[in-house]
Amino acid sequence: MVEVRAAEVSRSRARWVPLASTFLVTAIVLAVSVGWSWLLLGFVAVAFATWPLIDADVSEHRLPNKIVLPCYPIAVVGLAVHSIVTGDSPALAVIASLGCVTVFALMHFLGGMGMGDVKLVGVLALLLGSLGVTALMVGFASAFLFGAVAGGWAMATQHRAATHRIPFGPFLLVGFWLGVLAPALRQG
Repeated sequence: MVEVRAAEVSRSRARWVPLASTFLVTAIVLAVSVGWSWLLLGFVAVAFATWPLIDADVSEHRLPNKIVLPCYPIAVVGLAVHSIVTGDSPALAVIASLGCVTVFALMHFLGGMGMGDVKLVGVLALLLGSLGVTALMVGFASAFLFGAVAGGWAMATQHRAATHRIPFGPFLLVGFWLGVLAPALRQG
């Protein structure tokens, strides 16, 4: 009985350690990059969604709507209030979001991207676009770079076919957080 309970505690701890680590790292990234702003609403929503999305995509090859879609209204409200308060134009953020969704939707219809990735990229591009062009470029370039390296490694070492699907959501999210950090590093 004691061994069963110890195994349950160990499994529970194994699930919470990555989650707590993700929150800590994202809190530091947000404090350094975004500062105190209404934009934080969207970034915090994505922070809460990051680990569950990575876990779901790696284990099930899907990005659940119930996790992705609630990030949209939170990010839009944060961006809108930020724009009203500061006078900053949300044009780049909106154009980036629509452009990325269009490109990813095209890749989906051509067979190279999952629909969950299409839905996720819109909110990520909206938030990265609110930080500027540098954040957008670093975020998406690093996502594709890491995805390509992982795909090449999987094909070379695990003898997987080129048609084997690798979940792209984790790379999008890691790229997103690097993109969030990039403007702060550039200034420093």
